[in-house]
Amino acid sequence: MIRPVLFAVVVGAFLGACAMAPPPPPPTVHRVTMLGSAYSPSVVNARVGDTLLFVNDDTETHAVFVPTRGFGADLGNQRPSENREILLALAGRFTVECVPHADMNLVVNVR
Repeated sequence: MIRPVLFAVVVGAFLGACAMAPPPPPPTVHRVTMLGSAYSPSVVNARVGDTLLFVNDDTETHAVFVPTRGFGADLGNQRPSENREILLALAGRFTVECVPHADMNLVVNVR
């Protein structure tokens, strides 16, 4: 009779601990602006499930491109005042480039 009671206590404690764990934080939208041929911010620390929102606040067209293997994305030409998004589905680190502006880079760290 002690074994079933002990089992019930252990299972109950485990389930209680799981129920008391805080829920994960909701996904975050990380706003990245393009102005003066620069991404701002130049580094984003995010979580899987977050979104990168690219906002072209410039007077020039930009082309958001991710060449990093496993994270590749090509958002095409983004005209002034246009917005585009990338959903962060994998953990890791990647670089975002602007095709017409070689020095325009953003580093994204996803955990």
